[in-house]
Order: sequence, then structure tokens, then C-alpha cells
Amino acid sequence: MSAPRRSRSPRTDGYSGPSHASAGEYERFLRGGLRGSKNWTPMLLGARAEFVAHYPSMTRWARRPLAERVGPTIHARPGPTGTLVDPAGAAASFRARPYLFYLSLTGRLRLDWPWLFGAANLRILAIADGLGLPLRAQMAALREQELGRGVSVPSVNKSLPWALPRLILHRADPDLTTLSLAEIDELRTAIRAVASLPEIEQLDLKVRMRAGFPMAWHSSVTQTGVALFHAGFIEALPLRKQPRPPAAISSVPAVEEAMGRYLRELAVRRAPGTVAQARSGLLRLAAWHAETRPEETTLAGLDRPALLEFLAWLPHQRKWKHPDQALSAVYRDHVIGHVARFFRHAAINEWPHMPTRPPLNSSDVPRGIERVPRFIPAEQLDPLMDGIRALADPLQRTALLVARWSGARSGEIRKLDLDCLDTYPDGTHRLRLAAGKSAKERVVPIHPEAAEAVRDLAVRRRAQTDQPLFDQRLGRTVRYLFLRNGRLASPDYLFKAGLTEVCRELGLVDDDGKVLVHPHRFRHTMGTQLGERGAKIQTIMKVLGHRSAGMSMTYTSLSDPVVLADYQAVLAPGAVLAGPQAEAIRNGDLTVEAVNWLSTNFFKTELELGRCLRLPQEGPCECDLYLTCSKFVTTPDYTPRLRIRLHTEEQLICDAEARGWDREAERHRRTARRIQDLLDELGDE
Repeated sequence: MSAPRRSRSPRTDGYSGPSHASAGEYERFLRGGLRGSKNWTPMLLGARAEFVAHYPSMTRWARRPLAERVGPTIHARPGPTGTLVDPAGAAASFRARPYLFYLSLTGRLRLDWPWLFGAANLRILAIADGLGLPLRAQMAALREQELGRGVSVPSVNKSLPWALPRLILHRADPDLTTLSLAEIDELRTAIRAVASLPEIEQLDLKVRMRAGFPMAWHSSVTQTGVALFHAGFIEALPLRKQPRPPAAISSVPAVEEAMGRYLRELAVRRAPGTVAQARSGLLRLAAWHAETRPEETTLAGLDRPALLEFLAWLPHQRKWKHPDQALSAVYRDHVIGHVARFFRHAAINEWPHMPTRPPLNSSDVPRGIERVPRFIPAEQLDPLMDGIRALADPLQRTALLVARWSGARSGEIRKLDLDCLDTYPDGTHRLRLAAGKSAKERVVPIHPEAAEAVRDLAVRRRAQTDQPLFDQRLGRTVRYLFLRNGRLASPDYLFKAGLTEVCRELGLVDDDGKVLVHPHRFRHTMGTQLGERGAKIQTIMKVLGHRSAGMSMTYTSLSDPVVLADYQAVLAPGAVLAGPQAEAIRNGDLTVEAVNWLSTNFFKTELELGRCLRLPQEGPCECDLYLTCSKFVTTPDYTPRLRIRLHTEEQLICDAEARGWDREAERHRRTARRIQDLLDELGDE
């Protein structure tokens, strides 16, 4: 399929209200189609007769209090109009449930949600079998399909028998092929609002006593919707959480209009996560505006000094969900960035009731700290990989192996499709990564261990029966590799859960019990290893999916073995040195501050024939003749260059003597003697 299936139109049948079936029709059904003991038919006929005697009109029954319609499992109590619940009517309603199921399956009765929540056991399959309906076979096929996709037996045995009968009895139509996603969402909405349903207070439901019990119902309906989607009965996969109308950002109409307009325009070109971050930032701005300027009805009066007050106000705020915690520095930077872009966008497009010039600019966003990549040390990496290989879940094991050997982001790995693996012409395995943060697909080589895990999981997935899922960014349907319970597996399940389990087993936790290894550190480890082994910048960019060379330079500047060797040759104990500064280094006369500065900026000190160890506090260097500078130092690594320079100076001496330039010849003789002295100090013969 190239696009998601279209939603079916709403049901437009001729249902006009509840009605009875005749005694003769029901008796013919019981004697001709219903299978059971000889005593069952008279009992069911008697139950119908008792029920009809109490309620000659089904409309009258539908108007009775909910407690009476559900049955004697509920204690009699006053109804909403002050009338008492009739215990005899409640008993008759309870015994007549097979008859009510018959009415619903034949299209005569649509049962409301409160009744369906109050009636615990809805055994409709025997009635459906008697009517010749394929419900039992369809439910069995759905069950096998769910088990084949790896859903647990308890989950399947709980979700389908609870949700399907209620969907069918509410719609009074047993044809599953006409079900729609809207009906699934209607049931989920009723579950979320169960406490406010009409007459629900008449029922002694455990749902009102135990927090979380409705979530079990909600999960059952959602999982049933997933099963119906993959079986082809409904047109789309149910969302994990039903969208709710977002709350207003500001109580000031003009401010709400401007911020809402910005978010709508941002949603056209940015991912939902970015829009959510922008909304969070604007909520902080709206809260500050309402707190400090309650009399202002627009944002037009905000100038740069006012927004600087907002920047000073922000660090003193707390998290809304956790008032005891301060806002993190990263979150504050996101807020400032989104607020600055909001004002710039409004000014460029000349929105009314907004500042005509952006009061903030990019320089107002605090500079982020460029952190060193947190690679995983070898002493932790080896046992960590052994623990990952021992994980029981194939999805978690495969995802973490791919993260280790590809350097890909978790979002790219999560959206791998079934045909993501092939080989280069020489037989090396390669992986086609899905478009992630960079919005680009790319192909990277991958270790045989990870390739084998991907291949085994793909074989398992191809044996499962499921519908492709529609990818909004790609604009087409995809059969994903990491499908769990009919849905794309979550990043927390694929990466965090398994890695946390392994880290706790190995004791890789801090004093607070938090694990020390985050899944993204596998990406840093891959980049660090590539840099240490001399990979080109273009190679690191290609493997890690970096957009700029500067991002990849983080790994090469950190892991360049030449820089490390040079640093150790000069500052390590016992290093062979020559030059005026060599004695100070050998004697340890450099201050701690000087050593720290040299450690950070060592790669900047290299000259043609050595290094200059002049510190920043000593001012700029004004000496061009660094061979005689007191801050100059060199090592045996520069001996070949010193020899070449000595040979060049000897040639220049001969040339100056031939031309009669005595002073020029003497200058080159002094330089040659200085180079020879350096070579002698370095022990070069």
C-alpha cells in the first residue's frame, strides 16, 4: 500500500430504538440454532417471559435506572428521580442477559457504555454461534495473529474478550468488517470519562475505588484496535494516546492569537517535537507577561530591556510538574532560543500587536558548553557487550548491537525497515539507516555480529502477519524491523531498558543508583575509535551522519595520536628536550596554571622546528628569531627538520660568501651554530 487506508463513513443504518423479538422467533432460535443442554432452552424462554412481563416495551427498560438494568449484582438504591430500584426487575434483567445479547446481535438493541461497564461477563459467543455468525472464528484468528507477533498470552486473553463484545453490543452489529477507528476511539473516550458517565454513581464499580483500573480497560481496547488494524478490519492504527485539545497558552486574547499563529506556522515546517518545545517556551513567556505586566493586552510594548528582565526572571522559576526542582540550564537555553525566534518571525512578517523589531537576537542565547564525547572505556565496553549479547529479547539485543557497531542515532535505528541490510561488492555488510535528526538516509558499513542479528530478526519479522505502518515523513507505508505488539517499539524499550538491566548486573551505576552508560555513548565510542585509528574527516562525517566537518573534528582533535605523542614527548617525565625552556620543564619549575594552559592549547604551540611555550599572561610574542627565544623548546622528533635547516643554512653561507655579503654570511653562520648546538643537546651525531 502507498497510503493509509481511508476512514470508513459513519454508520447510517435504520436503527430507530430498542425493540423486542417475538416469543416464537426467540424459541425457534433456541431450539434450532443454540447448542446446549435440554434444560437450557426452557430456562432461557422463562427468563425472556419474566423480562417481557416486567418490561413490555424495551424503551421503558432503557429508561429505568442503570442499577436496575444491570442486575442484582448491584445493591438496590434510589435512582436519579427518587424512585427505588425494583429488585424483581433487576433480577429479571440479569437472568435475561442472553436475550439482550440476542436482541443486540440481531440489530434491535444498542447497549450504552455504563451498562456495558457494569455488566462484568459478556458471554456472547454462544448466541453468535446460534445465529451462524463467524465471531468465534474471527476472535480465534485474531488471537493467533497476536500471539504470532509476540504479544503475551495473558495480554491477548484479557484484551480481546473484554473489548470486542462491548464494541459489538454497543453498535448492535456483529460484522467486524464494518468497524471503524472512530468506534475504537469512542470506547476509549468513554473509559477515560467513566466517572462522569450518566448514572455511573449507581454502580459499585471497582473502577471508582482503585486508581489505574480504567487504564487496564483502556489498554485492552487499544491492543484490540491494533489487532483489528493488522487483520484489516479497521483503517488505521489507534494512537497510543488520544489527542486532546491543547490548553490556552495565555488568557490575553491578542497574546494567545499571536503565539497560536506562530505554532501553527511552525508546525508546517518543523517536527512535532520542535513545536512542543516552542510551545513550552512560549508558555514561560506568557506566564512572565501575566505576572509582571497584567495590565498589558498585547506584546507590542515589549522592548529589549523588558525581555532582558524576562531572561533574568527565568533562572528563578521551577518545573511545573516538579515544583521542588529548578529549571535546567539546557531547558532555559531552549526557552530563550524559541522566544527569540518567535519575536524575529513576527517582526519579519509584520504581525500586528507585536514589536516591529526583534527585541532579542542570537547573541542573547547563552553559549552551550561543547562537551567532550563520552566514549565508553575498553574496561567497561567489553563486559557491557557480553551482557548485551546475553539479553533474551531479540529486539533489545539487535538494537543495541546495531548501536554499538554502526554509530547511528537511536531514532535512525528504531525506524529500520525489513530490507535495511545488504552488502558492498566485496561482501562487507552495509546498513541503510532511516532518516533521523539530519532528515537524510545514509548507508554505513556494519560489523558482521550486528549484521547477523539484523538478519535473524528480519527472518522472524517476515514470518509475522502485520500491516505496514504509514510513515508521515516518508509519505508511504513501511514494514519496520522493530515492531512490538503491533506498534513501532519505543526508544526506551529498545535501548534504555535492556542497557539498564545490563549495567545494573555489572555494577555500572553511580552513588545514586543511576546507570553510567547511556545508549548515545555507543555513538561517541564509534566516533572516538574512528578518530584514534586515523579515519578521514569525510569518513567520520559519513558514518555518523554529521552535516559539518566541525562536528566530526570533535573526535579527531580529541583522539589524534600524533598530538598525544607530541604532548608526552615534551611534558612527560624523562622527556629528551633541548632549548632555553628545557631546563625549566625538567626541573618542574612551571606553575600548575602554566601546565594546564599548555595541556589545553598544546596543539597550537607547534613551530617549524619545535614549539613555543610562551604563556598568554606574558603578552604577545614579538620575536621572529624563535631559535634564540627563551620560550623555545624542541624534541628529537624534529631532528630531521633541524638537519634540513642546517643544510639550508650552509648553502646560504656559501652563496653569501660567493656574492661578497660578509654580514649575511655571518648571520647564517650564527643560525647554523645554534642549530648544531640544538642537535648536540638532543644527542644527534
